[in-house]
Amino acid sequence: MPSFLRGHSTRATAAPQLPVSPAFMPIEIGVPAVNPVGSVNINAGVDIAANSTGNAIAKASLSRASSRRSNSSLSTSSDAANVKTVLHAGEVIAGSGLLRGKKRDFVVLTNLELLRFKTRAKAAEVFPGLALVQRQPSSSSLSSSLASSSLQMTESFSSSDSTICALSSITALFELGPLYIEVAYLDSSIPRSTVLQLQSRAEAETWLSKLYSALPKVTAAHSPSLSTQESLKACLLARNDYYAPSFRAFRVVLQQPTPPKHSSHKISSSSDELSKLANNSTHALLAVGHYALHLFSDSTQPTPLSSHGLVALIHLAMSPRDSTLYLSFRAPLSPIRSLELASCAAKDIIQTVRSCVEHLRPCWAEYPLTMDVPEYVQDEPLVPIPIIASDEDDPTYGYNGFNMTLAAYCVAFGIPSARNNIIFEIIWDEDNGLVFKLLPPRHSSLGASSSLSTLSATTSEYSILELLAVMRSLRWNEAFGGISFAGVSLARLVDVYDHYSAIELDQTRTATGRRISKFMKGLPILKLELQLLMLCSTALRLLNLDSCLLSPSSASGYSSAPAAETGCGAIDALMQVAKRATSNVDSFVFSNISIDLYDFDYLVDVSSTRAAHLRNVELAHCGLYEREISLLLQALEVHENTLEGLDISENPGRVSVHALNESLYRFQYMRNLYMRKLLITSEDLPLLSFDTLANMRLKRLVLDGIRLRPVSVEHLTRYLETSSACSLVQFSIQSCLVNGRDIASMLTAIGRCRSTPHPDLTVYIGDNPICQSGFSEFLTSLTNIGSNLKRISMPRIEFTTDSMLCSFFLVLADSRCKLTHLDLSLLLIPDADASGEACDLLGEVIAHNTTIRSLNLTGETSKLQVARIGHGIGRALARLSENNTLRELFIEGNEISVDGAMVLAKALTTNRSLRRLHLDDNDINLQGFTALVNSIVNSGNHVVRYVSRPSRDQDRQLKNLRELCARLESEIASLRKQKRPQSSDLSPSINRHSRSSSNTSTISASAALTAAAASPDIAHKLEAKVKATETIRVLELEWKKVYDRLDSYLKREQPRALAGKRSSYGSLPMNARASFGSIEVPDDEQDEEGEKVRKAWERLKGAGRQGRKISAGGRVVK
Repeated sequence: MPSFLRGHSTRATAAPQLPVSPAFMPIEIGVPAVNPVGSVNINAGVDIAANSTGNAIAKASLSRASSRRSNSSLSTSSDAANVKTVLHAGEVIAGSGLLRGKKRDFVVLTNLELLRFKTRAKAAEVFPGLALVQRQPSSSSLSSSLASSSLQMTESFSSSDSTICALSSITALFELGPLYIEVAYLDSSIPRSTVLQLQSRAEAETWLSKLYSALPKVTAAHSPSLSTQESLKACLLARNDYYAPSFRAFRVVLQQPTPPKHSSHKISSSSDELSKLANNSTHALLAVGHYALHLFSDSTQPTPLSSHGLVALIHLAMSPRDSTLYLSFRAPLSPIRSLELASCAAKDIIQTVRSCVEHLRPCWAEYPLTMDVPEYVQDEPLVPIPIIASDEDDPTYGYNGFNMTLAAYCVAFGIPSARNNIIFEIIWDEDNGLVFKLLPPRHSSLGASSSLSTLSATTSEYSILELLAVMRSLRWNEAFGGISFAGVSLARLVDVYDHYSAIELDQTRTATGRRISKFMKGLPILKLELQLLMLCSTALRLLNLDSCLLSPSSASGYSSAPAAETGCGAIDALMQVAKRATSNVDSFVFSNISIDLYDFDYLVDVSSTRAAHLRNVELAHCGLYEREISLLLQALEVHENTLEGLDISENPGRVSVHALNESLYRFQYMRNLYMRKLLITSEDLPLLSFDTLANMRLKRLVLDGIRLRPVSVEHLTRYLETSSACSLVQFSIQSCLVNGRDIASMLTAIGRCRSTPHPDLTVYIGDNPICQSGFSEFLTSLTNIGSNLKRISMPRIEFTTDSMLCSFFLVLADSRCKLTHLDLSLLLIPDADASGEACDLLGEVIAHNTTIRSLNLTGETSKLQVARIGHGIGRALARLSENNTLRELFIEGNEISVDGAMVLAKALTTNRSLRRLHLDDNDINLQGFTALVNSIVNSGNHVVRYVSRPSRDQDRQLKNLRELCARLESEIASLRKQKRPQSSDLSPSINRHSRSSSNTSTISASAALTAAAASPDIAHKLEAKVKATETIRVLELEWKKVYDRLDSYLKREQPRALAGKRSSYGSLPMNARASFGSIEVPDDEQDEEGEKVRKAWERLKGAGRQGRKISAGGRVVK
């Protein structure tokens, strides 16, 4: 608690005037006036007492002064400015760090300086008016003919002998205790301090008030010199925290804890106490960076003292009585850190800090910040900090400033390196708009929070503070309609409590203006943060926690209670908010989370509440059994008009087909239905009847892993022929044990559809026995579907004979085949590699097919099986020079080797359609990849936008050399061990040392050289090892050169873009292109999702969804 907050109201604009002790009369020299209590106050020539005597004296004095001014022709405005007028005077003990002695001094405060005299008589010699006041304690006896000359200094007085400091050089003024006042000032650019000790509390209050009111508003002493500011800028640049619009520097005094109050008001006789008080404060420089406040030593070469993140600020106070500032910072799971400063530029510091906090959190409508400042400071409008980037979509800013806010939280939480570790992407979702998706970290980093984590570090987990930084940056951000933590472990936040968070939560409100419930304040961090994400954003509709909590809290080691009593730590908290309808979130993804009875009760409760308006529920692989699935489907029936998505895949419960159709028939607005590997009863009924399918408005229907009986295929075929299926975008029947005849009937039904199907309809038919029965019908259907179906994915199709593969390629080369996207990855063929005839026919497909834009020929080689076309694919790639339509090609895992790379390089010199090429894991060494890059660069191919790096091929090439080095090192060690007894004559001291250490120490460098010279075998192997090591270094350098050349060429004319199919933001301004992943520039034709993201962001900005700012920057404590 700062001293000025104890027993004083900080809402007043001026300090209260306390009564002055008659025994000690503070004197103001100027025009004399009689005060009501009888003591003499001589003010600056403008204050007139209320009684008649005072009025007469004042009028006479003003008349004489006016007459003298009119008679003096040499007076100027500069002379008037330099006239020293006494404002206050009295006896004090003024000390500094070098003070020796115990006597009192007589201190005089003028409008320009603070002077010190040995006695009152010495002061009266300089200011003769002080002698009159001394002799005339009563105002009634004060002479009305006081001469003006008595108010002037004597000409022989040298102010430098008695000057403590000039008022313009004072940098801070504050009280150290009830009787102590410290004055910090500059003496020839050197910071110094003086402590004034008063006789009573009333005297201290009067001196403090007079000093504070006499200080100039703005002086050069408040800020460091220009050269010092340049040094501070260099320090902030080194810390990656310099931002020109927000940078300010101030001189401050870092206060130490206030000394205890004295039991009496007597003056202490100890000069050591004054010396201690004078040295109890530290002169410092306060630099305002982009993300933090930095304290430096006040010297010619500033050295860092401490740093405090701006967004960690929770309390801000300013004294109206002196220049004291009080700032409180708090990081999660940590107590409050207080910073007590003093500066004459306190108001400017307050306003600068408030502007920076608003700038760093532009979307926050309610800041967790309390302020205790005077009203005139609170009501003064803030000057907004501009954004340097001309476009708010710049990576340094992000959507609604998300990148900037995230970096600020990382700095405030003491984990600045997390800016390089946190990876995310912004994707477009047609149902939810822009979706923020957190990706696994670059590396596991506990950082500053290692002591806070209760789990061991793994390679795919964020620390507690990193997760909290992301979550708090997402709070209040209206740009995102969805937030996804899929695949990122949140287990570290389970059952972790923050016992110091009461201050922030007291100032936190929801998007509807409600205060945080007292029950929320006792929740674990995970529940609290997820609830605040739901409550503080009106645009948020989706929360994806897929695979975030793999088991209940008891399985994570946090609690010994049974799993049925604890839950996973998140579902119950989210359902409580959803049930009260206080949030717009209506889509929940809890897939791959073990749901126990505790969480399931909350799910059923919310599912049966109509006010929750659920839109999408995904519970795949959650361990739900038959009874639980039935209860859930029955409870969801109340949302028949809002439910659009349902995922109950991979649950162990066996579902009744009849009950399933009866429940699904009610959801007429169902758009996404996922039932992968769902166990069903053996009833002779269709999995999904025609009536059920036709009653829904499906866009995605996924039935992977379910055995489709003929009756189910029949109903699906009928459905695909109707106009109800025209809205389908994804139809997946992979691993459903359907033969070629059944697939042909469904594909033909799509071709016979009287209405035009969706242009993006993709049919997934992989891992089905197509070639066992009805293969010819399947090939015929590929040419009969026409343009109704353009995208087919059929991975892991087993071709029993090579002739079937050739027949398939012949159909693809037919002009009647209108496919644009074809996935033939992981093909299973009789031999390890495809025959030459099949590869030639594949070349015909590449050369003559004019519709395929994306072709996936990815292969795989494992110990169990080989699924690829093989190295013969190089013969087909030679025909790329004749292709003008293919835009994306996947040929990974086919071992095309260096020869295939040379063929591909030659084809790319003339091909002008291929934009994206994926070729890793093809046994391409440095020579082959260099030839490929040279062909792109030297031929001036301006069409290629992306070429994958052959990282696995590079590792494979260097692996042999690394193994050779390891083998040579082992052989050398073995030979040295054999030669060690022979080297005893050459190095007896080493031999003795070896025996004394039980043969565990190594031979010294000189002995090793001697032994190597004595043994030709060791020398030969050492030379081979050196050559291998040098070869590895050269190869790594050459690989890097090739990568850099390719990257610089691919980025030659690409415009800056922030959004794409993987539009993870680039870096922050302090670490260019190192944070949050990398930017992939969208292709005009291929990356259509990037265009959707950009247009969606423009619509959000046009609709005003850029957050809500408040002008005050905090909540005032009354």
